[in-house]
Parts: sequence; C-alpha cells; structure tokens
Amino acid sequence: MRSLLAILLLLSRALYGQSTQTAQHIERIETGLIPPIRVTNQPPLRMDLREEMRIHHVPAVSIAVIHQGQIEWAKAYGFVSQGGAAATTETLFQAASISKSLTTMAALHLVALRKLSLDSPINAELKAWKLPSGKATHENPVTLRELLSHTAGVNVHGFGGYAAGDPVPTLAQVRDGVKPANSPAIVVDQVPGQMFRYSGGGFVVAQQAMIDATGTPFPELLRKTIFNPLGMLHSTFEQPLPSSLRANAAQPVDEKGNPIPGGWHTYPEMAAAGLWTTPTDLAKWLIEMQRSLSGHANHVLSAAMTRTMLTPVKGGYGLGVEVSSSNDIIRFSHGGANAGYRAHYFADSEGHGVVIMTSSDGGGVLIGELLRGIDAEYGWNVYPQTDRSAAVIPFEQQRSYIGSFKSKDGFQFTVSAENDHLTIQFSDGTSGPFLPSDSRSFFAVVSTLQVHFTSPDAGELIFAPDDRVEFARIQ
Repeated sequence: MRSLLAILLLLSRALYGQSTQTAQHIERIETGLIPPIRVTNQPPLRMDLREEMRIHHVPAVSIAVIHQGQIEWAKAYGFVSQGGAAATTETLFQAASISKSLTTMAALHLVALRKLSLDSPINAELKAWKLPSGKATHENPVTLRELLSHTAGVNVHGFGGYAAGDPVPTLAQVRDGVKPANSPAIVVDQVPGQMFRYSGGGFVVAQQAMIDATGTPFPELLRKTIFNPLGMLHSTFEQPLPSSLRANAAQPVDEKGNPIPGGWHTYPEMAAAGLWTTPTDLAKWLIEMQRSLSGHANHVLSAAMTRTMLTPVKGGYGLGVEVSSSNDIIRFSHGGANAGYRAHYFADSEGHGVVIMTSSDGGGVLIGELLRGIDAEYGWNVYPQTDRSAAVIPFEQQRSYIGSFKSKDGFQFTVSAENDHLTIQFSDGTSGPFLPSDSRSFFAVVSTLQVHFTSPDAGELIFAPDDRVEFARIQ
C-alpha cells in the first residue's frame, strides 16, 4: 500500500510538471527567505514567505523560476483582492518599468527590419512631432540607442499614472506636458551621450518613433512582435486594462496594505510603464532572450542583435536592461515600480532566471528576500548577503536608545527591547534585530540601514555612504 501511494504521488507531481526535487526546492524557498544582512558568528536568519507577505502587506505574489533553460516551476500566493479569489499563475500584475525591456526588444526588431535606425537622429524617425532641440543637441542629436540606454539627456525620470475616474492624457499631451498630463514636457536638458540618467521620458519618445515607423498602435505592435511569437497569452500593453481582463488582475495596495485610491493606475506612457503580464509570460520572454543570445531560437531578434541589447552602454545598463558579466556569463535584469506594484526579473546566459511580481508598494523588501532565498537554493551567487559584525555592548547601555524617531525627510522608526537585544520597526511594519556595531552605532538585519546616534535623542541614518539623513527623537 505504501509503495502504491508513493507511485500515485509521483504520478500526481508528474501530471502537474513538478518533480520531487522541484517540490523540495519550493518548500525550502517558502521557509527560507533571506534578509539582506548576515551577522557574523550568529545563526543565519530565515523567514517564512507567507509571514513576510503579512508583515510587508503584500496581498499577492507570483513567482516563476527558470532552471536549465526551462520554467521549472511557477506558483502564486495570496489573493487577488481582500476577500477575493486566490491568486493564480495567470493573475495579472503591472510590470511597471520592466515594460522598457520588452519595448526595447520590439524597437530592435524594427531596427533589424530597417524601419528604425539605432544611430540616426531620432528626429529623422519622428513624423508629426519632433523632440525639442536646443544647445544640448546642436552637435549631439539624440539617437534611439541613447533613448533605450538612458543616455539621451532626456528629462522625466518616471510617471505616476492616472487613477480610475481621472482624465487620462493622450501621448501627445504627455510629450508636451499639457494637462491633464501630470508630468512635465519631455525635453533634452543634458548633452546626449555623455552620462547615464534614467529617463522614462526617453521611452515615451521611443514609443512615438515606433508608432510612426509602423503606423500601428503600440499595444498591437507589441502583440504582433513579441507576445504572439513567444506564446505570451496573458500579456498586454493596452491602457486602460480592458474590462474583460479586470477580474483577473491583482488589486494594488500601498506599503501599509491600504487599497491604492482609484485602484490600479492607467499609464499612457506604455513603453515606459504600461505592461500587464504574469511571471510565467515574462519567463517565456527571458528564455527567448537566452536562446536568442545562443542562436538556438531567434523568433524576434538575431543573436547579434540580442548581444547588442545586452552590451553595457553606460552605468551597467545596456539597451532596456541592466547588464553585468563575469567569467563569460552575461547577467541581465530589471525592476519595476508602479503605484501599488513591485516587480523584478533576473536571468543569465547559463539558463537561470526568476521573475517575481507583487501587488503592493511594500513588495520591494519581499522581492529582495525572495531573490536571496532563491539564489541560495539554486547556487547562483548573484544576490549575496552583506556581512556585518555585532559588538559586545552591555544591554543596559543599549537601552538608552529605546524610543521612536523621525528623520528630517519624514522617515520613522521605533527601537524597542526584546529579551536581551533591541529590535527596530519601520513605519511599514517591517521589524527585526537592531544590533550594535559600536557603542553608538547600530545596524538593522532586515534592512541595509545603519544608524549612528550622536546622543540618545538624535543622530544620523545611513542608507548608503553618500545617502545620510539626520533624525531626532519624537517627543
């Protein structure tokens, strides 16, 4: 009987494409999320996925993992909305800036067809509208390569979108900064080609150039160029989201778990932020990138054009992707943050990859914990922890720093005592050990934040060596 049950279990897993080994991977990841900090000479801290979803107010998270060039597993957790249906691997999320990666693939496809040029002046590609020129562009006209690599000197970092019921501007109104657009006019205010500066505005210009080159609406262009050839059946750039798809979309919340006012936002800046998709669909796209790079499948781009996309231009950014390499392994990734959504993908030329999508402004921390846990489980060595050492400081001396504090820019945290150590809690509910590195300096384990006290009532928050903010005790 026992052997029969074992056989039935194996058959059941085979039917759903999940081996015993894969099930073990999933179980270890679900109970083995990893914080950003590893404390020297202390047992490693591991967290549970569902508990972290609760702490970080993430109603839904969906994951797809690529192993040896195939989707090994995909799984969704949580609910589409409060009291709503369970999230599935077909639940839609906003991909936010990950949109730029797929936009770039489509643009390079048009370059290969000679409908666009990578290095000709972009104003030669644009028809009814031209990117305003000036002193910065007189001797350095903006090119498509510069727009896709954030080196065009174009302004407008990102876009806030438009809540349900709010008027939505046309692409022309976004370009010109005309109401109801909530972003400034897109212009060149730095010399093109000289430096990396992230610019969603540059991708709006690319969107217009792609429409002009084909005479095709942007969502249809991306559907024909990428989604159909790659079998991405649950992806669209349509804005707003068609009513037929809305019941299957994860409802967004803020970092405290409150619904985003007006629900999900509409983004006419489709090329920069407009993609609705699933981790499984994005994993299909990543596999196409991997296979295209090696010349094994070139449904959209040639191997040479894929390599162009994955070649760094400036600041570790290629065309539409963040890129790094070591030991002949190319790694590429991108994150995304729209109102109420956080997402991230990673892949490499060795056939590894992961896509994580969440329906919360608090999803970024959870994504980091998942990336480190998945990295550790599969041995990628791409998302390591930072090692820090805790000093031996009498606990009574540490207790003088218990209290609530607020920085000049509004960042709040609370320090409290738990047994024989301090804990820190942030305003979004994230909490964890708060350990001394010396008598006046402490570090969080659940965050890379370091805190230096100049007195028990004030000090300096250190987010990075060049990112420091003063804080004081809340009276």
